[in-house]
Formats: sequence, structure tokens, C-alpha cells
Amino acid sequence: MNRLFIYFPCLLALVFSSCEDDDGIGLSVQPDEDFLSTYSARVYCSTGTEKCDSVLAKSDYLYLGQYADDMFGITRAEFMTQIDGRLGNLQIPDTTVSNSNSVSGISTGILNAIDDHYGNISSIRNGRDVKVDSVVFYIQYSNSYVGDSTALQSIKLYELNKTLPSMNASFSNMKVEDYCDKSVLLGKTTYRICGDKTIRIKLDDEYAQKLMDVYVNKTISTQEEFCDLYKGFYISHSFNEGAVITCTSVGLQVYYSFDGDIYTKYDGRDTVVTGRSIIVNGRNVNPLVSSFLLTANKGVNQVNLFSHPDLDEKLETLKTLPYSYIFTPAGLYANVTIPIEDVKDSIVKTVGAGNVSNVMFNAVKLKFPIEKLNWKTYLSKTPNAYLMMIKRDKIVDFFYNNNGPDALESFVAVYDTASASYSFDIAFAAQQYLKGNEQVFDDLVLLPVTGMSAGSNVCYKQTLTTSALRLHASDEKNAKKRPSLDFVYTRRQ
Repeated sequence: MNRLFIYFPCLLALVFSSCEDDDGIGLSVQPDEDFLSTYSARVYCSTGTEKCDSVLAKSDYLYLGQYADDMFGITRAEFMTQIDGRLGNLQIPDTTVSNSNSVSGISTGILNAIDDHYGNISSIRNGRDVKVDSVVFYIQYSNSYVGDSTALQSIKLYELNKTLPSMNASFSNMKVEDYCDKSVLLGKTTYRICGDKTIRIKLDDEYAQKLMDVYVNKTISTQEEFCDLYKGFYISHSFNEGAVITCTSVGLQVYYSFDGDIYTKYDGRDTVVTGRSIIVNGRNVNPLVSSFLLTANKGVNQVNLFSHPDLDEKLETLKTLPYSYIFTPAGLYANVTIPIEDVKDSIVKTVGAGNVSNVMFNAVKLKFPIEKLNWKTYLSKTPNAYLMMIKRDKIVDFFYNNNGPDALESFVAVYDTASASYSFDIAFAAQQYLKGNEQVFDDLVLLPVTGMSAGSNVCYKQTLTTSALRLHASDEKNAKKRPSLDFVYTRRQ
């Protein structure tokens, strides 16, 4: 793309000279070497579109499903996760007697609901003979999704055969076959987003009892011991292009029953019954049933997996258009070429090569007007709140170490709704370039980020939600839509 240069030799030029002042106050007493001259100019930058190989899979949420877009093709979201097997102070079986059905334990009124001759349960003792009823892998998701909520989709649940790496070292293009050979299919199901906000996959009875025995026999005491037995799960999207959901909670719900001595009243008399001895209408009704959750929380390793099977084909078409594109998650970056040599050449031409060391940048603003994509899609058409410009080889370290933008190799801009643009302050980096750091603006890319407050600071993560942006080319007829670099500098005399 052509890089255009416009120079305004007289714009904002303030050339100070001495003047007479009877009181001896003012510029007449300022040393000659302190006189300043200020200049401004503008150059236009160019951008391009390229594939993003992967992103660091650190996220507060997991994503699942598949969505097809006419412009960018298929986005498939799957995940692998460990399960936190620690129960804390929860005892199995749970013989807690509660006054409300909303808390863990056996309700005081449960026997009265079975037979109105019973009063409230006072205590449950000697819990024993625990039997699993069922184990369900559940996925709870929010109203935040991309795609068709009525489309029927299918997923499969597999057991991992290798421990996942630390979440900090997990990338969205990790090979599933390195951690799951798909030899153990635990279950599968179909779902529609417009229904219940929970997806459930019932595991087989043998697997369920094996898991229950871990807690009944107290064979584990640490998360590492649990992961030795249950390395984790791979949730695979297996059918239909419908939508990608945001999973807010994932884990195992374990339902079980047990026997025990129930201390209660019957027709006003203190009595003791066992759970499995209660018969109503000729059938056993055991009130001693409970459940517990094993969640995939922040204390375990998780990996979001994103793939775009036909993005290469789509990219070839996009490159024929006079735009650059950003597409998330793990889709497309926009690379940036800043004609910083043209900036230096214009400065040399104005102040002379011998005076470059006396030049100080007052402001250097790199502006990217954003064009909203007007096409049929379920993708977000609202520009991301934050856009990052960063050296390509610094991306992994930046997010791995939770770094902040240093204004030299990484920059963050906030979307301005009034001008529909992002504006980066790169004055410090430009000053370093003049001082001899000629690689400061090499190999830069643009990528959307999510800003999160951490005390008084803001930390940034790569955006894993589905979205897209379009940037105009440097030769766009409307100059206001071109990526531009405006700089103001001062030369000390």
C-alpha cells in the first residue's frame, strides 16, 4: 500500500525572538539557546491482514459450540478441563439436618412430607451404606452467545488420559490427541440454547460408582491424587453449526443415597427409623438422599480450544478487498506499518540533520478509524472497548506474565465512540527512535483485549469472544478514514 506524506511547514510554527522590555522581564532575558520552534505534520500508515496461530487460553470462562459466518467462515469452540476433587469440610454421607431446602443437608420436614404422622427430624446418625444414584457432567451457560439459539447441536464427553499443563502455558491450538485418545466416551447429548441454561450428560453407572467410592473410602486427600485418578475431560462439538455459548460453570454433580438412623417423632412419640426401612404405599421411600458438586474452577487447569477450519480460504478473498481485518477469537490480526523513517526525514529537512538531537516530541498520536461491518452475521458489530498494538514476538510474554503496556513495545487505546476510532499515544517510542532505537516500530500487530481491574491497575487479556473489526487502507479516498500518524515536535534553538 502507498504511504502518503503531508507536511505543513508553517502550521503551528512558533518562532520566538527577543523583544524590548523596559522592565527587563520577558523573552528578552531568556538565553538564546532556550528559544523554541514548534512544528507539526502527518503521515499515513498502512495495515494488512494475517492469521493468528493461537492465543493464550487464559480466561474466566469456557466456550463451546460452532458458528458459521459468511465472511470469516466456521468458528469452533471446545475445551479441556480438570475437575477440582476437593470437598473441603463436606462429609460423605452428609448427615446435616437443615431448616431449609435451600441449603445442603436433609430437610427437617422431609419425613412429614412423606407421612404426616412424622414430626421434624432432630438428627441423623450413623450414616452408612452409601450408594451412588447418578453422576451428571453439567455445563451452565449465560445468555451471552453468538449464533442461532434454536439450532440443535450435539456434544461428546471424553476422558483425558494425560494431565493438562498449567493454564498459563495453555494455548488455543493445543492438540487434543496429546491429552485424549478418545478411547473412553463418557457420554453425549444434544441441546438447544433456547431451552434450559444447563446442559447435562449422564455418566454410566460403573463410572459413577467408581467416582463415589473415592469419597466413601477416602482414598484421596489432595488435588494431585484426584488428578492421578481423573485427569480431566474433553468436551467436543460433534454436530451442526448453531452457536457458541459462554460457559459460566462446569463440573460433576454427584447424587447419592445412604442409610442411617433418623431421630424423629411419630404420632408425637420420639422414635428412630432407618432411611431404607420407610415404606409408603407398599414401596420403599428413602429420604436420605444428597448430592455434591465437583467444579472446574480457577484452581484447576483449563484450555479453551478454538479452530477455524476454512479461514485460509476466507482470507484469500478478504485480501482482495481494500481493507484490513481483525477477527476473534484466535482468528485474524491486523499488522501495522508506521513510516517512521518518513517522519525522521521530514524532521531532518525542517531542522537540519545536526539539530535532530534537539528535537522533543510534544505529541505523537496514531489513529485508526474503524469501519463497522455491515453484513449478515451474529458476530458483535460493536467495536471492542480496548485495542492493543504490540510487537508480535512480545505477545506471549505480555499475557503470560500479566504485563502492562510499556509505551515502547506495547500500547493500549480505548475506543472513542465520537470519532469511531482508536488513538494510540506513541510519543515515548517515537522519542526513542530518534535516539537510535530503530527497531522500536518493527513488526507491530493490532489485537482486541479485555481490560480488567486489579486494584488500582488494569490488566489485559486477549479477547476470546467472537467479534470483528475492519480498517481502511492508507490509500482510501476519504483521508479522514485512513490510519494516520499526527506528530507535534519542538526544536530547541
